[in-house]
Amino acid sequence: MSNKKTRPPVRRVVVYGGSFNPPHIGHAIAMEAVLRNFKCDEIWIMPSSERLDKRIGVSGKDRVAMLKIMIKEFFAKSKSPIKISMLELNRPGLTTTYATKSELEKRYPKNRFYFLIGSELLWNIRDKWVEGKELWSSANFLAIRRPGTKVPPKMPPNIKLVDKDIIWLNISSTLVRNLIKKGYSAIPYIHPEIAEYITKRKLYKK
Repeated sequence: MSNKKTRPPVRRVVVYGGSFNPPHIGHAIAMEAVLRNFKCDEIWIMPSSERLDKRIGVSGKDRVAMLKIMIKEFFAKSKSPIKISMLELNRPGLTTTYATKSELEKRYPKNRFYFLIGSELLWNIRDKWVEGKELWSSANFLAIRRPGTKVPPKMPPNIKLVDKDIIWLNISSTLVRNLIKKGYSAIPYIHPEIAEYITKRKLYKK
């Protein structure tokens, strides 16, 4: 009889970072594509903090509240739990993906993290991101490929390309904010309850 202890299985966690300002149907579609095409234990949505190169302008509290609405309305019955990580919001100073990766691996050594990105970002990681070469070679990436777009000839060593049956909408938070500034509700690009929250909180007004 063997005394060898069986190691617990590694938990596969997808990290979906972004400003989510506000969260829209495109964000929900990306997560649906992951749940359908990639076996993971959890998805962690990670709203970013203010950055030197990108002013968000809406509090983390409001963006987290809107993300909670999106999760409740679209993913309440998801077999893989979708959670909100406050790691970047709670970290003071400039946030980088490499710093987030390092902190996650230090805090949760039993998890294997996969960073969810659009495939168009693969062209920039190695040469344009902070500590991009190290990130390129050591991080696990989960890249959603926009139909009809090219990917780099050389890919990161640890990558899963999600490119089957992808539904793609050319929508951004900038588009949603601009619609709201013009007096529109931005429905159906955002969930009606998120639109209601935005109205109550008077967000994205001129």
